[in-house]
Amino acid sequence: MPPTADQQWTAVVTPQKPLFDVPFRDLWRYRDLIYQFVRRDLVTQHKQTILGPVWFFVQPIVSSVVMTVVFGRIANLPTNETPKFLFYLSGVTIWYYFSAVLSRTSNSFSGNAHLFTKIYFPRLSVPIAQSLVAMWHFLIQFLIFLGFYLYFLFAGYPIEASFRVIIIPFLILQTALLGMGCGCLISALTTRFKDLQMAVPPGIQLWMYASCIFFPRSMVPDSWQWVMIANPVVPIVEAFRFAMMGKGEVEIWQWLLSVAITLVIFCIGIIEFGRAEKNFADTI
Repeated sequence: MPPTADQQWTAVVTPQKPLFDVPFRDLWRYRDLIYQFVRRDLVTQHKQTILGPVWFFVQPIVSSVVMTVVFGRIANLPTNETPKFLFYLSGVTIWYYFSAVLSRTSNSFSGNAHLFTKIYFPRLSVPIAQSLVAMWHFLIQFLIFLGFYLYFLFAGYPIEASFRVIIIPFLILQTALLGMGCGCLISALTTRFKDLQMAVPPGIQLWMYASCIFFPRSMVPDSWQWVMIANPVVPIVEAFRFAMMGKGEVEIWQWLLSVAITLVIFCIGIIEFGRAEKNFADTI
């Protein structure tokens, strides 16, 4: 039936976007903005502090010393014939990078609502900038690890240095994608469930206890090995130790499974982040 003169047609035009939508062109166009986000966070973090960036030198060393005393000396946990301090420092270095990316990106919406509601820019700029800030801190801590690694290596400790180190950049990239995927997913969910943000710190802490940071995977009973395999962080940590020191329990299929899980989590995080971007201003 045709509409009468008093009736009006209303058309709603909405853009059709693919499910997995990453605006690469916009991100490249706004690369200067990403740089400014990184600079802002670095300056803000170190402003009006006593030690400034020195904290990122002290943190992994102190944590590794505490783990060496508590888990290595008192609890006497094995470290697969690896120097105890270097064993814990290797796990802490990777874990701090993953947890930093996760915790920073999980605050993307709630921490930048004042910007998101006023101007347009690709929203993925924020989690990318947060990941780059965490990368800067990781590079500092990785240099610390390399310093102690070279000391133990030339001191004659049982460390096997070989061509396996070429896998390290891939492990770093995988760690970044896993942390960013989890962080984007949590950030999207917090637009609807605000109290979820309170569960992030204890959740990260519990995840660390199940990620072979202060104990080798060989200690885990066979009946619980599936938990280690299903945890994508464990193959990363074990592969990092195996690449740097020749000690670690990881098979190629387990690492590839970890890569597959990482990619799935990353894609889900980006998809949910894109969905939350459309209506977060009404819910945040």
